[in-house]
Amino acid sequence: MTTYLDFASTTPMAPEVIEKMHAVMKEDSFGNPSSLDHKFGLAAKKIVERSRAEVADLINANPDEILWTSGATESNNLAIVGFHQFQYKNQAMSFLTSHLEHKSVIECMDLIKALGSKVSFIKPNDKGRIDLETLSNQMDEDAVFVSCMHVNNETGIINDIEEIGKFCRKNEIIFHVDAAQSIGKIPVDVDDMCIDLMSMSAHKVYGPKGVGALYINKKSIGRVKSIIVGGGQERGMRSGTLPTHQIVGMATAYKLSKQRMHEDLEHITQCQNSFLKKLSNLNDWKINGSKEHSYPGILSICFPDLYSESLIYAMEDFAISRGSACSSDHDEPSHVLKSMGLVDDEINGTIRISFGRTTSIEQAELAASELIKAVLHLRKLKGCSQ
Repeated sequence: MTTYLDFASTTPMAPEVIEKMHAVMKEDSFGNPSSLDHKFGLAAKKIVERSRAEVADLINANPDEILWTSGATESNNLAIVGFHQFQYKNQAMSFLTSHLEHKSVIECMDLIKALGSKVSFIKPNDKGRIDLETLSNQMDEDAVFVSCMHVNNETGIINDIEEIGKFCRKNEIIFHVDAAQSIGKIPVDVDDMCIDLMSMSAHKVYGPKGVGALYINKKSIGRVKSIIVGGGQERGMRSGTLPTHQIVGMATAYKLSKQRMHEDLEHITQCQNSFLKKLSNLNDWKINGSKEHSYPGILSICFPDLYSESLIYAMEDFAISRGSACSSDHDEPSHVLKSMGLVDDEINGTIRISFGRTTSIEQAELAASELIKAVLHLRKLKGCSQ
């Protein structure tokens, strides 16, 4: 039986989420939430709005600041391109981000650059974090927008979102946060963190795939331009019939995560500690980034003398990955690790192990033991071939 250790890629739906979604699909709430002339549409609309309030509650937002999307990738597109097209369509302004970001952020920045705006990429420190001093030094007088990931999907590194947010607010710069990997796992407060736009996902936190949300601060932003046109749903900012069952799944996952956050974090920290304690018996490896400023559920581990593909193949009873699911699908070297200054051998020898709510301490320890065996075996084979 294969042990799943790729929770940063996606998570299994919580039983409570499946139950709630199933109930909604069976009840008289299958109607279109935009069809308000009969009870079926009204019932669906009521569920959608209740779910909106539950998602808002997790991040200390108002329900009318939550916009439904198909996931964090669409939310990132809507936040960056939608903001640019609504506010600065015919003006060349300055946007800032980094190569730590998800491809959906980086490629959106490429798009607005092609439309005439300036885009600057902030260099992270060698631990994979964005320093406020570096951000400040790279900022010019035309800067209007900063996009920064909260928890990195490859390394687990946590950026100081509150510090960056307060700096942006003080300088009247719009602050966008990709919180796909942090929502429901560590505390997020859009008010305290001075966030203007925030991308969210359901499937990273035991909810369904295909649904997400964008937080839009109604005081500082108000609106973005729709990038999907049609029926004018979501106050004209995101057209398309709303998937009631997926939305209620996301809301249930978020509500459950709020209740379990401390318990989950404590358990996942124990899994990581047990794994690393066992792995400490092995030589010549390192953690990419900083254990001090990271989410314990994501570990990026480097074996510079080996290839990640060989390690993954040798660990056939454990579902682990090289890094981002998007990058591994295209067989590209990690742009995140490259931006942190890792050389090719270090990037090629990196694997990502990510723990979750359903990981047991025993599974974490066994994974470390099997990884040690795999590394020693591959090093022995490599020695024989040289």
